[in-house]
Amino acid sequence: MSKRKLILTIAGTTLVASGLVAAGWFAGWFGDPVFTDEIPAKRPPRLDHRELEAFSGQSIPQIIDTLLAEAAEREKAPALPEAAADPPLLAMLPDAPLPFPHDATPRDPEGLRKFVTGMQRGDQEGGPSPAERWQFNLALAALHVDPSEIPEAIRLETHPAAESETFPIRLVARDHELVGPLALGSFFGDDSPAIVARGGSALYSLLAEGAMQAHDALAEVTPGSGLYPGDFDGDLDTDLFITRRDGLPNSLLRNDGEGRFEDVTIAVGLLSFNDTTAAVWLDYDGDGRLDLLVGSRDHPLELYRQTSEGTFQPVAWDLGLWVPRGVHTIAVSDFSGDGHPDFFLGIEGRPDRLYLAKPSPAWDGWRVENVAAASGVDRGRSGTAHFFDFDNDGRPDLLLAPATPTRTMAATKTTAATGTTSTAAEEPAALRLLHNEGEGRFTDVTTGTGLGDLAGVTAVSIADLDNDGYEDLLLGTAPLAINRVFWNREGAWFREVTFVSEGAYLDGTVAYTVADLEGNGTADILARDHTGRVRWLEATGSRHRHLSVKVHHAPPGFRLVLSVRDKDWVLREIERRPGLDGVATIGIGQADVIERLSIFPPEGGEALHTLEKLPPNEAVVIDLPQPAPQPTVSPPEENPSPAAP
Repeated sequence: MSKRKLILTIAGTTLVASGLVAAGWFAGWFGDPVFTDEIPAKRPPRLDHRELEAFSGQSIPQIIDTLLAEAAEREKAPALPEAAADPPLLAMLPDAPLPFPHDATPRDPEGLRKFVTGMQRGDQEGGPSPAERWQFNLALAALHVDPSEIPEAIRLETHPAAESETFPIRLVARDHELVGPLALGSFFGDDSPAIVARGGSALYSLLAEGAMQAHDALAEVTPGSGLYPGDFDGDLDTDLFITRRDGLPNSLLRNDGEGRFEDVTIAVGLLSFNDTTAAVWLDYDGDGRLDLLVGSRDHPLELYRQTSEGTFQPVAWDLGLWVPRGVHTIAVSDFSGDGHPDFFLGIEGRPDRLYLAKPSPAWDGWRVENVAAASGVDRGRSGTAHFFDFDNDGRPDLLLAPATPTRTMAATKTTAATGTTSTAAEEPAALRLLHNEGEGRFTDVTTGTGLGDLAGVTAVSIADLDNDGYEDLLLGTAPLAINRVFWNREGAWFREVTFVSEGAYLDGTVAYTVADLEGNGTADILARDHTGRVRWLEATGSRHRHLSVKVHHAPPGFRLVLSVRDKDWVLREIERRPGLDGVATIGIGQADVIERLSIFPPEGGEALHTLEKLPPNEAVVIDLPQPAPQPTVSPPEENPSPAAP
């Protein structure tokens, strides 16, 4: 054989061998495959196949006990949610918002005095950093030192004046025993709200005047990092999906309506061993049954379709929905208005994605399409997302907070009035408000609505604090930075009311849960901080009216439309899209009468139910007929090739 032929033969053999190795690697011959952003041509193998085989026949509690025992033997920290540590200063300050009231007592006065003395004696070469100045001023404010006694060179504003003389709401703190993560729902089969706390291991019913009664139905549940309530079996009580991190299996708990729960995770096909970070219930195919979208740090995004038998079937790959790993944020809303849920994804280290549902009467034509680039949503890397209709035009808008590391105050730039911080090397991206223009297009209106330059946001939520019919904003921040409150001015702009509302707490808030827990028309805000503590604030002082609505058997994504008339005989419409529980408290301003309340299906069309001439400040319960089984677009036994991504 000639030298040339020998070289060609070796090269050809090498290429074939390389192809076989690559194929074998993807197929799992030499270990688990490494997925890329390109959607696989064949259904991808499960990365947790070894765990599925090893734990076959065991229950979820048995599996968790085994995994925790193995972790302990390896001297590895158990994969359970652990409370983060507060900055030392935060634990010394009064448990009150800024400006600290005169009767607010520091939790550790002696510690505060030592903190101040230590900073005064410390090495201040080059002068104190902005973060150190802020902490110094906070400590002196907690000790009720007059600001005029602080040298002007290091003085920062800890006694700001109220931003508004007309905003009536005060966020009043309430005593309670709750620890997060939290979930709200009808866990006892009636229309009264109940609370699941401690990551799914504690259950409370609400009694008169906000008192709580503890129940032991969930005492044996291993806590999770995320709680996602939803009535997946359609029996009018709330079930619960619990997510866990670091390979511990998730749990789906079926509620019997009496406050008793059964773990049906394995029976319905949801057993997995992922580092689960986010989940959401949705009815993606409009068949009346809730499906489940689950994201994780280390496994591909999965959409589980609920079958007519009540089991769950993975279909993300079939729909061309492919994210190999790193999903940490999911927000769902029918922003296109076609009756099918669309959704937003925040992905670690990658641009945001916005998926538009593309339904089809045939299974092989059904898909979802990433429209982030065309809609203008892909220019950020968001850690928090929230859909809400800030201007009441009937289209859900999108509020995005950037994915930034949790900061204390050890940074190099501080805004004196708010305590927000950033590093010198990298300015954190700011909050963005995107207005839904229709047809899948969004316009950035952040600056024009008064929300520009809001950095360091760690959590967002909405609540109509004053019941004027426009939803206001709650923004969480890092520890020792001030949480923010913004008043929606009739959908045109937002005015900050952090201090006048007494909402300027310094907690490192990471999540909000908002509901009218007592049915009195006022918003209850459960703010969970980075340690798991929960602050319960009630929005008191509203002079406006409201209507409380509970709808049974409503299709997921349904719309409530109120026509209200005020004392000047001006008629306006307010539209809301309640959550899966069918509950909404809707502010109606100074309206004297609710001319009409209509319930519309997600896709619009004829109203499902209409009530007329309702008085304000009432609670309405509407029982829709039990929906008939809907035709379903089912995947065949042999899964087809995926739709084009």
